[in-house]
Amino acid sequence: MRVIRGAAFAYFVLTSIAAAADMAVPPAPVAPLAPWTGFYLGVNAGGAFGDANSDFGFASVDLPLKGAIGGGQVGYNWQAGPMVFGLEADFQASSLKGSISTPCIAALCAMPVSASYGHELPWFGTARGRVGYGQAGWLLYATGGYAYGQVKTNATAMAGPASAQLGTSEIANGWTAGAGAEVLFAPRWSVKIEYLYVDLGRVNTSFPIVGLPPINDSSHVNFNVVRAGANFRF
Repeated sequence: MRVIRGAAFAYFVLTSIAAAADMAVPPAPVAPLAPWTGFYLGVNAGGAFGDANSDFGFASVDLPLKGAIGGGQVGYNWQAGPMVFGLEADFQASSLKGSISTPCIAALCAMPVSASYGHELPWFGTARGRVGYGQAGWLLYATGGYAYGQVKTNATAMAGPASAQLGTSEIANGWTAGAGAEVLFAPRWSVKIEYLYVDLGRVNTSFPIVGLPPINDSSHVNFNVVRAGANFRF
């Protein structure tokens, strides 16, 4: 009987000690997910300005470009401490364009003569890496990578009743670099402001003219982008 009572007492003491140990040692906290880590999807809008430096061989022209832009972006961030690394791709509709006209002075021409030449970019896009410094509510980052876009070139000439119109379209490839700032303003939502310099390299165009040598143009297309946007985080 004493043996049974002793075993029961020992069991009671051991279970009490185990329960006290469980109460004394709190469970290990689960590390929260870094606030900037994960996929995101967003929209943006802004403006762009730059120039297309056209070299015709016999003359060069610096053609100013300007217009509005708008589009969307998708990306993914990894955060390690305060450092944030990411990848982002965006696609933009654009009204970026510029043109020049060269009317003939009436006193020097036997008939009215005029010509115009212009570039426009209906769309462009980028695929970039991002690296920045972030905290719970904000992120400062630098970004850079690949850029591409459609460059349309149009030329017209009129001499009295006669006229001619030529146009080409080309997908140009180049690079981009810039910086931005992003702020969390609600769960899963952030807003950003961003600057990019975009260089699409040279666009080479040849305009054939019946009975005359073709006119060749090599245009260096580059522009600046300033835009604001909003992102939703998954």
